[in-house]
Amino acid sequence: MAHPRRMSTVESQRIIAILDETLEKLTFLGSITPDVLQHRDELSQFVGDEISRIIQEQRNLEERYEELIAQRGALKGLANKSKYKENQCEIQEVSRALRESTKNLCRNLKDNPNIGENLLKIQTERTKLQELLSATIREIQEHGTFTTLIDQVERDKRAQQEVADIVRREKETSAAVRQLDLDLARERQEHQHEVAQKRAEITALKEKLQQIKTKTAIDTKYARREARAKTASLLRTYQQEASETDNTISQLKKKRHMEEVVHTQTMEFLKRKQEQLVEECSQWRNKYTQEYEAKEAELARLTEERNKNNDKLQQLRNRYRKEKAERQAKEAEEERLKELEALRKQEEERNKEAAEKIQKAYRDHLVFTAEKRRLEEANRKGKKKGKKGKKGKKK
Repeated sequence: MAHPRRMSTVESQRIIAILDETLEKLTFLGSITPDVLQHRDELSQFVGDEISRIIQEQRNLEERYEELIAQRGALKGLANKSKYKENQCEIQEVSRALRESTKNLCRNLKDNPNIGENLLKIQTERTKLQELLSATIREIQEHGTFTTLIDQVERDKRAQQEVADIVRREKETSAAVRQLDLDLARERQEHQHEVAQKRAEITALKEKLQQIKTKTAIDTKYARREARAKTASLLRTYQQEASETDNTISQLKKKRHMEEVVHTQTMEFLKRKQEQLVEECSQWRNKYTQEYEAKEAELARLTEERNKNNDKLQQLRNRYRKEKAERQAKEAEEERLKELEALRKQEEERNKEAAEKIQKAYRDHLVFTAEKRRLEEANRKGKKKGKKGKKGKKK
């Protein structure tokens, strides 16, 4: 920080005069302080009694709140929920009263600080200020500057900034604590809800386990009886199967002897048949050669006929396509003529209907005109008769 310039004599004397007047006023304030200090103990006693009363009320409410919480734990398992609901309502009421008591206590502590300490602090601050002003006056008289006052102001600014930082951090900490309290309350509520759900699930699972145990015991007893019955049945079945197997073995031995005899006779027959087949094979080979040559000639003839038939088929297909196209064109023309005929008939029908409507309207018009003329003639005749009657009366 740059040092202030040296003041002139006139400026120094003006500032010294102002500071001397300030010191005189501070000295006067110091002289009247003992009158306030005489009533310090009385004021402190009054404020302390009020705060003590609020603190005692808050302690009583806290004890009642703890009792109600303990009762709520005992009432949870009861079947009658009316007492539990009354306990919950009273807990809410006591909690509300606790919050109001806490707010009242904080307000009293904030509005009624410690008077003795405040007065002592004021006296100390005033003494320091007097010393600072005296040092400043001496510095102005000796050096023509007020560096001491500037340094003290800078120190006070830094101290105020530190206090402001501490207050800001305290507010942030309080907000964080409030948020943590809200999170904790929410977590507790969720935990209680989850515990209740788990307890209900455990109860349901216990009931289900008991049912399963009962059913398992019955099923086990029934399964043992059924297993014994199945074992006896299988034993009888195996004994019967063993008897049937012995009979089958005896029959198979007989069949095997018969098969051996049949096999010997079959081998002899097959040998004779093989010799016969060799001879027939030679005959059939010769016959195959002759018939193969004949079939080759027939295949050549049939191939030639197939080529001719393919040419003829192609011609017939072309002719068929041409006739089909002509038939389709003819059918399309006939369809178009039918549509035109239908349109013509529809037009004739519309014209006929329009003519009938016009004729009807004309006939109605003629009837209306004739009726109108008849009424007009009747009106004229009535008027003439009326005039004649009037003339006769006049005569």
